[in-house]
Amino acid sequence: MNKLVVTRYNNCILQAFYENNRLMELILDENDSVLESIYIGKVSSIVNNINACFIDYGGDKPCYYSITDNKHIFLNKKKNSTINVGDELLIQISRDAVKTKNPVASSELLLRGEYCILNLTGQIGISSKITSSSRRNELKKLAASILPDNMGCIIRTICQESDNDTIAKEIKYLSDKLSTILEKANTRTCFSCLYKRRPAYLDSLLLKSRTQISEIITDDETIYNDFSEFIKNADSDSNINLTLYDDKLRSLISAYDLNSELINIYKEKVWLKSGAYLVIQQTEAMVVVDVNTGKAIKNKEMENHLLNVNTEAAIETCRQLRLRNLSGIIMIDFINMKNPANVDLIRDILIKELAKDFVPAKFVDITKLGIVELTRKKIRRPNHEILSKY
Repeated sequence: MNKLVVTRYNNCILQAFYENNRLMELILDENDSVLESIYIGKVSSIVNNINACFIDYGGDKPCYYSITDNKHIFLNKKKNSTINVGDELLIQISRDAVKTKNPVASSELLLRGEYCILNLTGQIGISSKITSSSRRNELKKLAASILPDNMGCIIRTICQESDNDTIAKEIKYLSDKLSTILEKANTRTCFSCLYKRRPAYLDSLLLKSRTQISEIITDDETIYNDFSEFIKNADSDSNINLTLYDDKLRSLISAYDLNSELINIYKEKVWLKSGAYLVIQQTEAMVVVDVNTGKAIKNKEMENHLLNVNTEAAIETCRQLRLRNLSGIIMIDFINMKNPANVDLIRDILIKELAKDFVPAKFVDITKLGIVELTRKKIRRPNHEILSKY
């Protein structure tokens, strides 16, 4: 049974995602997040040596914007496509500010739905997890029959078993919405916000897909009503059990001991059931994880013992990345093993566990020194950084 617990915590909304009653992910969503919001921005400065510029959108910090990686949507009259200071562009925030880094903006506008992600690429992509060629062709034809020429979409895995009429309804709704945004952009003033994403807790239903969540519990009436309305409008035969927690003697945070879980994300040392432990350190450049045997009892077959410890460490490391929302470059120093086949087993376990992460994460390589390299996309600030503000 997979469960989503949502509550207010300081100036954030806290989501705790459980898989088979084990906490697997903590999401802290700040009220001031501008992620996926669409603005009319103005170029404030150009940095030629990195082929980028900074765009003011009305927030505290201007956005970093790559000149080479974006197809610019100019809103002021121009004779050419060269970006100049003062140009007005239609942008979407693709990453919140992280540490000392500015937010990142993109011209690749997208709107997330339950069944698809709408964009301006003009291309139709199908989730690789939909393996039936006939179903893939059917979905591609369905999307092509609805989408305007300038729009594309990515069809989500949930569409494998979903009703075509329901999918078509969402594609039409999102394409109309994006068309309206593009029309408004031509008449609104600079720094106008043309779109704000839905609350992150509703996005969790889209990212994880409602087939992966069987129960939602919240103690906030507004959040409860948002979920109720969303589930009702999205699919009338949803089997999600939605509960408004109202125990006056014990808060929802206390019932799930979430305060302790939030304290744990500050700890460098993470003990494993075997008696081994991880040391997790966040540096400015990367996340470093060191695996230690600790109190793990050795058995006669040392290689099997090390394999068991490294297996447990690989699974727990992937879980800790989700709990702490650590991202960027991740380097893991596992305990050295002599058998190359065992090293391959650890690699396969990491690939499998990273595939469960709803933030894009992937196995990269094993260095000559035996250090495992992973990457995890930076979208939000690490949880410890958010918590340190309050």
